[in-house]
Amino acid sequence: MHTNYHTHCDFCDGKADARAMAGAARAAGYSILGFSSHAPLPFATPWELEASRLEEYAETIRAIGREHAPGMEVLLGLEIDYVEGLCGPADGRFEGVGLDYSIGSVHYVTPSGAPRPSALALDGSGVPTFGFTVDESQESFDAHLASFYGGDADALVADYYAALAACVRAGGFDILGHFDLVTKNNRGQSRFREDTDAYRDAAMSAVDALAGTDVIVEINTGGMARGKTDAPYPAPWILKELRARGVGICVNADAHAPEHLAGFRDAGLRAAAEAGYRRLEAIGASGRFAIPLE
Repeated sequence: MHTNYHTHCDFCDGKADARAMAGAARAAGYSILGFSSHAPLPFATPWELEASRLEEYAETIRAIGREHAPGMEVLLGLEIDYVEGLCGPADGRFEGVGLDYSIGSVHYVTPSGAPRPSALALDGSGVPTFGFTVDESQESFDAHLASFYGGDADALVADYYAALAACVRAGGFDILGHFDLVTKNNRGQSRFREDTDAYRDAAMSAVDALAGTDVIVEINTGGMARGKTDAPYPAPWILKELRARGVGICVNADAHAPEHLAGFRDAGLRAAAEAGYRRLEAIGASGRFAIPLE
């Protein structure tokens, strides 16, 4: 059974409309497709779903679900950002949308010791001044690493994983998105080392926060699809630590275009098997269930 719960379309920063994405998933043999547009934030970004279009988004996805029934189940979800002190999946902003599931993600990092963004700071163009997204372009990442952290990438890593652990502890979501997204702009460990005790300890804070929860961690192949990484997130050693703690997983494409849906699924399945997993967690309209690892 093929499933994918991390799907973007042109309601946010996807490159195709929702019907095209659903058609590509159906053609690729998916049984369950979940749409997860980037949820509205308390500030404007070029990649989020506009709050004024939430109802339209929900109605569109539900209509597509009816069009593809019973051959493929289509679910309504959102990818909801956690920004410490400002917003997150647990704050209840989207309870009225009727979601089937949600993805909790950390994109923004805020330097520890800086003022928390509870009183939101924006520059003249409406851009947040409290931090930056770790998955932005390499050029922007490097510039922000210099301006926010003075080039201290280890401090950035510590803040990223602290935010990820805080997101897990706050809860309010079903799937944790791209666990070690901070590595997206670190190809070849060019900006920081991922094999140090400090890096491992930082990542383990989020691993340990997941132990005993029912959160599903996605194996995310989106970095591969966009040519930014050579392997899925999370790293193999993190997956093994998650398995040791009984944390469930799924394989998600983080698809922003139709061709992303099936291109690297096999890499995600191999990563799961090599970490010792024998099953994937699935979410359907009737609830959660397990499927054998292919």
